[in-house]
Amino acid sequence: MSCKCKDDFETGPQDSCLICAQKHFTTAMRAMNEFGYQDKNRSFAIGELGLALNHVQTDHPQLAAKMRIVRRRIQYHQDPQIGSKWDEICADLDAGIAKELAADQSVPANRPVRDVPVRQAQTAPKKIYIFSNVLYPEENKIAPETDDLLVFLNKAATIDYYAEHKQKIVYHRSPKQDYGKRIEGIRNFYVFNGGPVFGIPRAFIDDLKKSYDWNYEVEKGKVKCMTTGYMVAMWLRQKNPDSEIVLVNFGDQVRKSTYRCPYHNWAFEVEALKDWTHIYLEEQK
Repeated sequence: MSCKCKDDFETGPQDSCLICAQKHFTTAMRAMNEFGYQDKNRSFAIGELGLALNHVQTDHPQLAAKMRIVRRRIQYHQDPQIGSKWDEICADLDAGIAKELAADQSVPANRPVRDVPVRQAQTAPKKIYIFSNVLYPEENKIAPETDDLLVFLNKAATIDYYAEHKQKIVYHRSPKQDYGKRIEGIRNFYVFNGGPVFGIPRAFIDDLKKSYDWNYEVEKGKVKCMTTGYMVAMWLRQKNPDSEIVLVNFGDQVRKSTYRCPYHNWAFEVEALKDWTHIYLEEQK
């Protein structure tokens, strides 16, 4: 995947990005090769290598494996054994970045990178399916097109049904909550506390709150928050205005296996989303 930070500077902390990985990796390399300060810089270098790994572990597993070896050597105070691994990984990063830049025809060779207009790094999908966490039998799953984007929420209850589909992501409410546990092998984004992008921008959430109905009688006394699905749907609609968004198992007819948290204004959200495209998949009996 072509690196986003070379055009719109919106790469998130978990996005696959060789340029971001290079920045973190070379920072760690410089720290661990600063004469006389290796031990003082050890923890800092380990942290930088962890950040570098976040940017390569999904799309560049072989490179990630090499970085893990380097990190392990540092953690076990075996950094003298790293040897040529520093230079080898730097060469791999340089080659990968050069390949991506050559493939990106949108950046003329004689034009400064920061003059490139902000744009989406990839073509927007024709359809975006957003799945609520309703449990339904696998035989009831949808059949998306290859390029359709599947978006799952929090614990991503039915994501295993779509293991063969490549274009999918998961939005957790927050990395600090139980439902924010990272799912391996997929791009994990966050509504809150996930950075300025995938974390949904705080300004967007604040504006969304202004149009939400907080004066709704609920079981626990008052509405406290918007649902993850509502916030993600609104954000993706703004982010991808040319894509058709399909809501899977949203709405009042979904009852049996949905955990109805008493802190949301469900009636408001159902009304706000009623004109969107909906699919209902029969729930577990």
